[in-house]
Amino acid sequence: MDTGIFEDILDIKKTEKIKEAVQKIQEVKPEEIQISKIKNPRFHDRSYVSPERIVALAENIKEYGLAQPIVVRRLEDGSYERIIGYIRIKAFEYLKRDKIPAVVLDVDEETALALMISENAQREDLNDYDKLMSHLDYLSFILKKDRNDVIRTARKIFNYISGNIKELTPEERKEGQIIEKTLQKLSGTNLRTFIERLKIINVAPQIKDAIKKHGWSYSLAIEVNKLRNYPEKMEQLIKQIIKYDLSKKEVEAKVREILGEEAKKRIKNPFKEVFKDLNRKVSSVYKKLPEEEKKKVEKMIEEKLNQIYKILEKYE
Repeated sequence: MDTGIFEDILDIKKTEKIKEAVQKIQEVKPEEIQISKIKNPRFHDRSYVSPERIVALAENIKEYGLAQPIVVRRLEDGSYERIIGYIRIKAFEYLKRDKIPAVVLDVDEETALALMISENAQREDLNDYDKLMSHLDYLSFILKKDRNDVIRTARKIFNYISGNIKELTPEERKEGQIIEKTLQKLSGTNLRTFIERLKIINVAPQIKDAIKKHGWSYSLAIEVNKLRNYPEKMEQLIKQIIKYDLSKKEVEAKVREILGEEAKKRIKNPFKEVFKDLNRKVSSVYKKLPEEEKKKVEKMIEEKLNQIYKILEKYE
């Protein structure tokens, strides 16, 4: 388990707590605990694991035993909260086992979340949706904000980098540095890629389901989502992709064929001049505002911008 993703992001005290927990996982002797007493964490882990994978692991455990114990934390009511080992628990349930070997830690929720995130960061089998949600949870953990606030903050910083807004507060600048550094450590990506991939949250439910169950890539999901306004044709294409394992190029060709002339049209933006005028007004008014008013205006404008982003993302 690589705790290096926390270096230079968390303070020394918190990083040391995580390292101590990792050490305990390696040293503490597993104990048998009741599966019925294990609760799921409230933060995001996995949204889907194929039944075939659970059965395959169960058969392996049946023949060779459990290679690695799960990791849980002890709760005050005598139950446990899972930290690591979702698929292993499901495999034991498939085998109708009542107990499972577990390393039991006495750690707070913050440390438990850090352990789960560091584990998720190294998994290659997470689908693109779960990877994004894992990154969001990580940033929520680091910045002490909920997911929606993280998204709003990331978008504002991206708009600043893009030159769409002129100023950031010192706190927002610091958060921007943390977000960039965190994304680089987690997956070698940057803020632009993160903002782009947020689109995956708003794709059609059938497409989100295909990402989770069939491992569709982000780019394939976004391509198929272009047919969102044609639900029947989109559903047919989803079935074809799954049945015939169509390539990205084949899917792109089918999407163009379905959209027909619409795919070729250059749609004139009716709001182009409006936004230009709005930008001029914002620049003119903003510099005249007293500092205490700037924050109020910023908040109101951010709320409206987020509403516009949400509307547009539905149709991308």
